[in-house]
Amino acid sequence: MSFHRMALALVAGVLATDLSAAIDWQNERAVTAAAVANNPTMARVEQEVVAARERARAAGSLPNPMVMGGLQNKHVDLTDDKIMTMYMVGATQTFTRGSKREAARAVAALDVRAAELELDAVRAEIERDALLAWYDLAGVDTQLRAAETVRLLLDAVTAAARVRYEVGNAEQAEVIRAQLETIELDNRILSLRGTRENARARLLPLVGLPPETVIPRLVLEESTGALELGAPVEVPADHPALAAVEAEIAQREEEIRLARLLTRPDVSLEVSYGLRPTTKDMFSVVASLELPVRRSTLIEPRIREAVALRDAAQRRLEETRREIQRDLSVAAAAHEQANTQLALQNRVLLPQARLAFESTLASYQNGKSSFDSVLGAETTYLRLELEHIEHYIEHVKAITDFQALRRGARSGARP
Repeated sequence: MSFHRMALALVAGVLATDLSAAIDWQNERAVTAAAVANNPTMARVEQEVVAARERARAAGSLPNPMVMGGLQNKHVDLTDDKIMTMYMVGATQTFTRGSKREAARAVAALDVRAAELELDAVRAEIERDALLAWYDLAGVDTQLRAAETVRLLLDAVTAAARVRYEVGNAEQAEVIRAQLETIELDNRILSLRGTRENARARLLPLVGLPPETVIPRLVLEESTGALELGAPVEVPADHPALAAVEAEIAQREEEIRLARLLTRPDVSLEVSYGLRPTTKDMFSVVASLELPVRRSTLIEPRIREAVALRDAAQRRLEETRREIQRDLSVAAAAHEQANTQLALQNRVLLPQARLAFESTLASYQNGKSSFDSVLGAETTYLRLELEHIEHYIEHVKAITDFQALRRGARSGARP
């Protein structure tokens, strides 16, 4: 590796380290802000908005004038003809009709509007994708803590089995089965750590960090205050995706007007001044006008094209509305299903499973319960705990997807 490449790699590593340290990984909103700030798509669309605004400033302007200069009627032997030889200068200006200039400005303004709406949609999608990736990672970290907590309790079961075996109140098989259950739980923890690596690998590119960046364990604060979607399951009338199509329809209307205005050609004016050394000077003023005689081959096809594009955009408006409505309904259905599962687990299943495991473990340590009952209670409790976390993650992800669609995302994150 050359010195310059090593230097660039070192600088990139330092910048990535500074960015990683600057992000509050425990705050999902800080992560989404970093994702928006470091997203190349966002930067690209922002520059497209700048370009569209600059095009709008130039739209509808008159074309630059043309200047000319030269001589006429010089003899081939380079001598002047006393009457015909003339040195001349002049200028030509095309005067575009005001209606055409107005339509061109309208088309350019609608271009700016479409670019700004795309920026809103891209921002909503980037924030949504970063949030979903953060929730996936936080959910796995929460599952890991739950599994590691049960692992510590299982160590207590193993210790109790060993004590009972040493005093002759249990068989050696119970100790072996306890150790086997511990190994199986360790295997599940390893699997969860692999899932965490996958979630981390999905999150890091979204915030513009290299794959080796270390993300600390995340804490998922489970809250019951945001169990509702907070908005009706319908597409807002001012949805950016719909507004973008409406802007395109309006733009096509202006293009139809521009195409029809081709039957009213622009006027070009040419003014020239001729200097004749031996006689009087002369000036000329000439106006030219295009004759729209080829309407069937030049003008009418363009009008029909603009009309067809306008009609296609009108069809796409309803198509876009239905697609967003579908994705909103899918997110709402996922939210409802997750809420139903959470309600049952929070109210009945999880408290009973936790109580059953703790009481069975205490009873076994006192020699009043069988070893099989302890293992059965442990397996049920861990399964329900992990499922509960999964359902909560599905719940918050459904809300995130729903809210992103309402804010301007053009499609849902769910199939």
